[in-house]
Amino acid sequence: MNEPSTRDAIIEAGRHLFGERGYSAVTIKDVATRAGYSPAMVMKVMGSKAKLYAAAAPDLPTSEFPHGMDEPIGFTLIRRILARRQADESEPWAMVPLLVQDSPEPAAARRDLRQRYVSWIAGQIHDTSPDRQKSQLVVCAVMGLAAGVRTLGLLGPEEIAEEQLVQQYGALVQGIID
Repeated sequence: MNEPSTRDAIIEAGRHLFGERGYSAVTIKDVATRAGYSPAMVMKVMGSKAKLYAAAAPDLPTSEFPHGMDEPIGFTLIRRILARRQADESEPWAMVPLLVQDSPEPAAARRDLRQRYVSWIAGQIHDTSPDRQKSQLVVCAVMGLAAGVRTLGLLGPEEIAEEQLVQQYGALVQGIID
């Protein structure tokens, strides 16, 4: 397996920290420490904290649906959130509200992230309606679970079995889709 580039390592460290703490609470030194580089290297590679923040915006969760998926989309979305929690990976769905709220340009971040996430879900669930209301509801439901389990630590494995949570919450999301 190849080592990530310096830029990729810095962006991933920023993504993780911004997702946990938000823009204001993260310093360049925090990102440098997590990435294993000096603060000077982070600044050289990224240029500024705002540019790092923009680069760390979560990618669309394209890995949500593995090829040959054998369960409904709503369940798979929930399963992937729980898998990322288990692996301590950054959670793009939980990061969205923080990225908007703490963005140097919140209105622009809101427009961009709203368009990206709603359009992506619409494509996955074949929502071609003009208002994409169904897609908006799915985005809200998935973001809510992601924030609850990652930010507040709700519904941990000691409180509910993972498969039970997938079945219960997945059914809610799938109900919106259907």
